[in-house]
Amino acid sequence: MNKVNFRDKKIIEDYLSNNRWDGVKRNYTPEDILSLRPPFKVSNTVSEQGSKSLWGLLNRDDKWVSGLGASTIQQGIQMLKAGLEIIYVSGWQIAAESNNGDNTYPDLSLYPSNSGPNFIKKMNNTLLRISAEEEMDSLPPIVADAESGFGGIYSVFDLTSQFINSGISGLHFEDQLASEKKCGHMGGKVVIPTHEFINKLSAARLAADVSESPIVIIARTDAYSAKLITSDFDETDKAYLSGKRTVDGYFEIKNNKEFALAKSLSYAEFADVIWCETNEPDLGFAKEFADEIKAKFPNKLLAYNCSPSFNWTEKFNDKELEEFQSKLSDLGYKLQFVSLAGFHSMASSMYELASNYKGGNMKAFVDLQKKEIELEKEGYTATKHQQEVGSNYYERLGEIILGKDSELLSEKDSTENTQF
Repeated sequence: MNKVNFRDKKIIEDYLSNNRWDGVKRNYTPEDILSLRPPFKVSNTVSEQGSKSLWGLLNRDDKWVSGLGASTIQQGIQMLKAGLEIIYVSGWQIAAESNNGDNTYPDLSLYPSNSGPNFIKKMNNTLLRISAEEEMDSLPPIVADAESGFGGIYSVFDLTSQFINSGISGLHFEDQLASEKKCGHMGGKVVIPTHEFINKLSAARLAADVSESPIVIIARTDAYSAKLITSDFDETDKAYLSGKRTVDGYFEIKNNKEFALAKSLSYAEFADVIWCETNEPDLGFAKEFADEIKAKFPNKLLAYNCSPSFNWTEKFNDKELEEFQSKLSDLGYKLQFVSLAGFHSMASSMYELASNYKGGNMKAFVDLQKKEIELEKEGYTATKHQQEVGSNYYERLGEIILGKDSELLSEKDSTENTQF
């Protein structure tokens, strides 16, 4: 068997010539990629296959991709079993629930930067086990939040590489200043110059090219609601600055809507998907934004955050809600998600149970159990909680090694098997 040299320039050129990269611009050469590659490929097939799957889902003519944000691994499992096509992982929820630090945090990039990749790795490892149990042929692609990259181009390159090694399929970056990063629906946001963010997008793409993993890169601008920018140096940005500086030393922004459009148009060639974060769900602006992008980049895909930070009940009736995502899809928003669905689902359901149970009302939990048993008709399986976290998989392992007659096997006398 001949050894394939991963540093072979022709391998890189063939990879870059694929029509997957139509409309994608790189500010570096195949030789640059070559200079950063090891002699053999260290691949993550979950990332590679998931990236290709996600790209296929996004490019269907008559459908959009919709997802919910998972705050825990178990929520991702339930999304898989319920049939969602993708799993979304927000930085907000990593900060609030699943980071590697010693506390929970608001969305200020306070948590350790490897928290996201570690969470994705744990999620994919769990889904891989389930795929063996269920004899599944594929896994749902995971789209994750890389925040502002937790630093400059070096941090972005390294973070992207970590996410790829964890099995990521899609990754989004935002054009906020990393050291002042805020949730897109909070105040105090500071964006960076256009050329600086393009360099970050290029660093992310370079990391993907070095590993030859075709992840979907999503560029998000927060310029629509940000009031400040770090510098007045960039020619693209100058027309949208007031000329004033704040007590913090940053420059004030004017004409935010036009600024967000200008930045997004500049980012479009360096990303696969464009996203403009907004403060409310506005189909009028969504159309205006989409028309501007599509006029210059007809095939560019768009993303939309159907955020729980919006008070949807005050803005739409039921019929309008039913049609909202379909109308977005018609405009070109092929990637749509409810970013913080996991947090709100988890918090509200536990609060309701705790309130009803308070004082020792066992019926409160029994009512929950009855609901679970009823959901089994629709495919729900988590009534058997041991099974849901892998007991069947490891029972099979025990049977192989110890034999089916062993008294050490855990499932024989399990109450899950005798009572449910």
